[in-house]
Amino acid sequence: MKNTQPLKLNKDFRRLYSRGKSAAGGFVVVYYMRSKRGFCRAGFTVSKSVGKAVVRNRTKRLMRESYRQLENRLSGNSDMVIVARNRAAGKSFAQISKDLEYVMRTLGLIGPAVADKQKETDIR
Repeated sequence: MKNTQPLKLNKDFRRLYSRGKSAAGGFVVVYYMRSKRGFCRAGFTVSKSVGKAVVRNRTKRLMRESYRQLENRLSGNSDMVIVARNRAAGKSFAQISKDLEYVMRTLGLIGPAVADKQKETDIR
């Protein structure tokens, strides 16, 4: 994650949970607030209800990689927490990535994909 710093402090997580905007998809929930910093901060959480440690760690790795691929499409600077839902256990990278992109697009954090922009110009 080039332009993103990790979100580590408990007070930052609690601030986002209480005052941040959120949207939920099938496998992830994203809480976010706009930031005045010159960079984004992201935190990832997976609760024990998702599964044992191996399953939780894999789910978190998949969420991090999905975020990393979407990072260059982020608009503006924000703090965000990405939380795995119970249904995320055992899902593939493609499923989690697609769901994270959907949620971020719903919140207005990312624009359309490059392929989508190309289709729009071809139609005109």
